[in-house]
Amino acid sequence: MVDVVFDAPAEPYALVATARLNAPVEKVWTAHIEALYVQQWWAPAGYINREVEINATEGGAWRVVQSDPEGNAFSFFGRFEKVEPLHLLQCTFTAELFTEVRTHMRIEMSPTQGGTVLVTSHIFPDLYHRDGFIHLGGMDRMREPIQRLAALLQTMR
Repeated sequence: MVDVVFDAPAEPYALVATARLNAPVEKVWTAHIEALYVQQWWAPAGYINREVEINATEGGAWRVVQSDPEGNAFSFFGRFEKVEPLHLLQCTFTAELFTEVRTHMRIEMSPTQGGTVLVTSHIFPDLYHRDGFIHLGGMDRMREPIQRLAALLQTMR
């Protein structure tokens, strides 16, 4: 199981997850931008992605519809603000349950000997929303998908 290390810096108001993945950056990138791969890993344990749409270009939209273990469906969506192939994806992130709160995701990938360092930052508008996310299980909600990603990467050709 991949180890995920967290940081919650004073500024910006973010929750940052760092993981070393045993896969080349090309695979990690593909797993982030191809809907069929994202559908398999980008959800906490017990959740299922019913629909995934991704246009990983600057200005392109993304949307994910998830089901929780009780069968309730809800969506997340946003737009890509910055895309640097094999290195960076930065996008807005809005949950349909909290449309008044727009956050940002910054996903950085750096090749290393034997794999990739993945740094995922969920950036919030203020301390209140960041700490609220953490208290509602935000670390698990970030850790579990990264662990699922690590397992998927081992099956990708």
